This record gives sequence, C-alpha cells and structure tokens, in this order.
Amino acid sequence: MQEIKEFINLEENNFLSLFVEPKSEINSTYLTYNEERILNSITNHFRKQEFLQIRELRNKTIGKIEILYNEDRKPLLTDSTDFISISHSQNFIAILKAPFNIGMDIEEINERVIKIKDRFLNENELILFGEDKENLSIAWTIKEAMFKLNERNGIDFRKELLIEQKTEFGFLCKMLDKDGWRNVKIKTLRKENLIISYNFEPSVLL
Repeated sequence: MQEIKEFINLEENNFLSLFVEPKSEINSTYLTYNEERILNSITNHFRKQEFLQIRELRNKTIGKIEILYNEDRKPLLTDSTDFISISHSQNFIAILKAPFNIGMDIEEINERVIKIKDRFLNENELILFGEDKENLSIAWTIKEAMFKLNERNGIDFRKELLIEQKTEFGFLCKMLDKDGWRNVKIKTLRKENLIISYNFEPSVLL
C-alpha cells in the first residue's frame, strides 16, 4: 500500500469533493461530544479505527463539521446543508461531499466478486459486465452507491437497483426509491487496484 497521505483529492464542477486515503492506525483526532459518545460505544477495534480515520480525513479536508447518523445509519453533516457519503474498503477510506443527496462506494478489485455476481446482477447486467473481476467490481460499487443514495429499506439489488447502459460519462442507472423510480448517473474511477463509484449529479424522479 502506498505510503502517501493524500491518495485522491478531487473537486468536480466546483461543488463535488471526493477524498480518499489509505487506512492507517491513529490513536486520536478531533471529535465532537456526540462523536466521542459514539466512539466509546464501538467495541470492535477495526470499526473504531475506521470511525476515527474518517473524522481525521474530515478534519483535514472539509473542516470540523460533526458527522452523525440518521435512523437508517446514513451519515449526515449536522451543521451544513451539504450531503455526505462515506465508504471503506480493506485498505482505504473515502468521503464524498456535495450540495445534493449522494451515494458513493469504494472497493478493491478481488476475485470473490465473481462468485457472488448472480446475487446482485440481473440477466441484462451479467451480459453488460461479463466475467471480468474488474468489470464486476465496478458493477458492485455502482449498486452499493445507489443503495447508499436510496432512502428505502429492504432493497432488492437485482430488481430495484438497475444498471441500464454504459455512456460517455459513466453509467446510466435506475433505482426504485420511496417516491418512485429515479434516473441516476454514476461515474466510476479507478486508482491502481481501487474502484470508486458515485452519482455526480442529483437523481431525477421519472
């Protein structure tokens, strides 16, 4: 893994900010009172580290704005009108911030995605992405990004999060949200072995 601090720092269209860093062991960082309470309730060491690392990255990039969670465990910025999405992979952490509802996922390319492809891809998507582990990793992160963007529970990845076509900007997708079907435009990036997918503009109700 790279021994560098800033792995990715992308600001798109002057409003969307993406920050990705390698995971590292840290002992402490600035936390609000509410964040301290959440940290103290986490018993798993790796989850505790991810919690700390995300807020360390937050402190260095978007400022000391409190990150809490709603009733569906989705992250939110308490003192900002912006939206935020958080993701972890085995070796990396990521934060995406925008002035509209967003979903973002990161994943390192791995053979195991081949074994589970039938669980999250429908027949048309299996044809679109094939058997290649990189393409299937892209598909997985797209579905996860839509899942994080969605405000429903009990989502069927194969039937309610749909990847319809590849375009010049990324992928045109569709998802069933609480208010109906929405079009979602997803962009994907690759940095070495890491795949990153996110919606780069607001989803549109059909």
